[in-house]
Amino acid sequence: MIPYILLFLMILIYFLSFWKIFEKNGRNKWEGLVPIYNIYIWLKIINKPWWWLFFFPIPFVNLIVTIGCNVETARLFGKYTAKDTFLTILAPWYYIPFLAFNNNNTVVDKTDWSKPKDRELRKWHDQITLFFIAPFIGHILYIISRAFGSKDKPNKKTMAADWTNALGFAIVAASIIRSLFFEAFTIPTGSMEKTMRIGDYLFVNKMKYGAKLPQTPISIPFVHNRIPLTFIPSYVDWFSSDYRRLFGYGNIKRGDIMVFNWPVGDSVIVHDGVIAHDYYAILRNQAFINCVRDLKAYDNNGINLSSERYQTLETKYLNAARKKLINGGGLTQSPVGPIDKTGGIATLPIDKKENYIKRCVAVGGDTLEIKNNMLYINNSPEEQKDEVIFNYNFYFKPGSYIPQDKILEDFEVYNDQHTRYNIENKYISIIDTSYKDSIVYTKKLVAFSKEQITCSPQTAKTLTRYSGLDSMKQDIHPKGFDYSVYGQYYPYFPNHPDFNWSRDNYGPLIIPKAGWSVDLNDSTWILYKRAIEVYEKNFVSLNSKGEYIINGEIVEDYTFKQNYYWLMGDNRHGSADSRCWGFVPEDHVVGTASFVWFSKHPETGIRWNRIFSTVH
Repeated sequence: MIPYILLFLMILIYFLSFWKIFEKNGRNKWEGLVPIYNIYIWLKIINKPWWWLFFFPIPFVNLIVTIGCNVETARLFGKYTAKDTFLTILAPWYYIPFLAFNNNNTVVDKTDWSKPKDRELRKWHDQITLFFIAPFIGHILYIISRAFGSKDKPNKKTMAADWTNALGFAIVAASIIRSLFFEAFTIPTGSMEKTMRIGDYLFVNKMKYGAKLPQTPISIPFVHNRIPLTFIPSYVDWFSSDYRRLFGYGNIKRGDIMVFNWPVGDSVIVHDGVIAHDYYAILRNQAFINCVRDLKAYDNNGINLSSERYQTLETKYLNAARKKLINGGGLTQSPVGPIDKTGGIATLPIDKKENYIKRCVAVGGDTLEIKNNMLYINNSPEEQKDEVIFNYNFYFKPGSYIPQDKILEDFEVYNDQHTRYNIENKYISIIDTSYKDSIVYTKKLVAFSKEQITCSPQTAKTLTRYSGLDSMKQDIHPKGFDYSVYGQYYPYFPNHPDFNWSRDNYGPLIIPKAGWSVDLNDSTWILYKRAIEVYEKNFVSLNSKGEYIINGEIVEDYTFKQNYYWLMGDNRHGSADSRCWGFVPEDHVVGTASFVWFSKHPETGIRWNRIFSTVH
């Protein structure tokens, strides 16, 4: 509400000042009081194109354009000092009325670039304006240009003035394209292999689902959520707007490859090693390990703390671990190992959460289930794409193996997707196929070399032709929790002992959609509480009687306000996706992958066959 009040007051100040500024520039007073028309006249007075009118409704773009118009207005009155320039840009609510109503402010002639005095007046004014139009980047380019011999030319605008105009227009144009039409992304991980490859550079189409307007419009251009090489936010969050989306020409469908804001990225640990990792997963794991150590609940066979007992202590240990992190404490366990200290915890608004790319496999209203790696939607198996990959275990007789360079060349399997183990006279766990209705493991004495390869079913079948192969099995995790296997405390959503789902055997689970009502009970509360509380912005709690309270009222069911989606990587055994952190709300959707404009293999170089290729 406060940002909207401030915006209204700012617009009111302009309306009350325009008529006087217009009068000083030889226009009619009434022109300053007519909405939209007064902006047209303002642009005309400062010699800017009339079509700049269309920039003002666009968040962030309107900020850059308004700064430019304010500066041009100050120039009408010859206000070029550093003080005047700073006030024009940083305090327009004071300076625009000052220009209008102070009788000492009169219109002056335009800058005559042939006069040394006029050029000197503009010297610091243009440098300051350049900094605010393109922070740091503008002056880096300016200095580089100077270093390569560029100089101010007699009787023409200075380089600083030219750079300000050129960069200002470039930033406005690029911001419009980036916000409303297309945005460039890179693929840093293998979670979408083999559909999207590590090293792919792609454009994301924001028009199809309708462009999501910036919710934190005051930010440094082209920087996502923090200034590079620092933990300093690249935006201000005190001035933000509600979620709004323009009309699109298509709906989200199963099979779409989507870019979205990571739902659990609202809180991050301020440390280079883990800032991009799941804070909630790290917190859960740290709390569990702290409890295990305090109770000495371990022996030679591993951890022996039961889930039932830990549940009675979980809140205590979660609060303690959270408090320690907030105060900059470290972690005994994390994805990058022990950390002595952190910078605390930071929170991110929706549009500044990290961007992820996955495939939409279920939409609101669908019932999802995974059985032995096969995905079922509404009880029907998915039509699995050729690019979907899994982990396969190949067992070879001693001395036989698959050459790594061969499968890299023929199947583009990266070195880190091919691991070799020696297993000689050891017992291994295998699935007992005599059990038809459940997965039961049994022990088998073997003397083989084992190779785990991440590849498609078709590639796995082809690789069985290598000599010396004894057997090949797709890696399958049964339902159930074993800390020694996962190394995390209940890593799969909803991350609770009541749901012993695994990566490969998951669900069934109903995906919420707008207008769907769910009866609240112990199970549905665990499944949908975060969506109801965080994504739908409600105050929720349980009273002493075990009744569900939403926004102060005791309720027995809840009706969802927005649609949700289930996103998974095509690399089904190498993707942190909805199986780990749950639903993707509609207000987190950014766009759909459009086409790859460049691609570079991390080990072998440019992939010429992927340049300007479409994404499916």
